Amino acid sequence: MCRLEIIKRTTNGLLLFCPNANMFQLLFNNVLLNLTDFELKTFTSYIDKVDEEYWEKEYENSIYDKKIPIPTTQKNLMIMLDVSEIKELRILMGLKNKNCFLTLSEIDYKLILN
Repeated sequence: MCRLEIIKRTTNGLLLFCPNANMFQLLFNNVLLNLTDFELKTFTSYIDKVDEEYWEKEYENSIYDKKIPIPTTQKNLMIMLDVSEIKELRILMGLKNKNCFLTLSEIDYKLILN
């Protein structure tokens, strides 16, 4: 049994490391990826290069809310994200956010006026 070390945590995700197996676990929303160091670096590089504006424009007429595809090696599986999720995933993976400030729509807070 491996004692998992928490590397980083966000609202919807967790990046863990298992020193015994020398493996990373990336849990984001309902997706769990087990990654080697090389796979994590490759995935991080891919996520850093995703152009969310392009995909939002490409699928602007889609019936789905999530328009940013993340391909997998399994032919029948694609991970779909929205803009806020791709930004959060970048933060989780230690990448700098392209915009340093949150927009009002990115703040998940219920405001109650008394």
